[in-house]
Amino acid sequence: MEKLISTLHKKHYSMKKLFTLTLVLFLLIFEIKAQSIEITPFTGYTFDHSFPIFAGRARLGGGQTFGGMLGFQVNDFLEIETLYSYQNGTSTARSTAIQNDVRTSTNAHYALIGANRLFPTSSQMAFFTGAKIGAAILSFPEGDYRDISRFAVGLNGGVKYFVSDNVGLRVQANLMMPISNVGASLWWSPGGGTQVGLNGWSSVIQFGFTGALVFRIAK
Repeated sequence: MEKLISTLHKKHYSMKKLFTLTLVLFLLIFEIKAQSIEITPFTGYTFDHSFPIFAGRARLGGGQTFGGMLGFQVNDFLEIETLYSYQNGTSTARSTAIQNDVRTSTNAHYALIGANRLFPTSSQMAFFTGAKIGAAILSFPEGDYRDISRFAVGLNGGVKYFVSDNVGLRVQANLMMPISNVGASLWWSPGGGTQVGLNGWSSVIQFGFTGALVFRIAK
């Protein structure tokens, strides 16, 4: 049994290294081919999202969002982009299946990679839509529940306007969606740190807006 556990740990570690190496190589390829590179720190707001759980409802609290994006513009109509987003809020859950209502501080982290389709209207302005995939992590800073990680997808759309060759403004709307299996346990479980389980399934959708400065490095 110990050998089996050790082997599984080694395989898991090897998979993480392989995934990281693949991602780095992937980004290097686009960096070489990119016409320009954009560094985009952003802030914004993510709204509350309420969803059903077994015999009750839960709410993933909204709050201010911070993060950054790194984009590689391949041509006038396509860019590859990575994103990290952080948002803190207060989450709640109420159900007849548990004795006490749940209320806890929750941090939502997203690390995604994807592509944007650009619709330039001039040399200064372009509208865009995009899609990304990656990972979502819910952490509980008070330590009352276990952190939860899931595969996630994101959709975005907005506009970029450059006031100079290297500095611009960016406004966009976002949809962040951690993926849960239909019919399986709810991916965000307030009972994670206790013996209580809130079983069910739900599509969790976080909707928000962000504003950003864009720093473009031309090649």
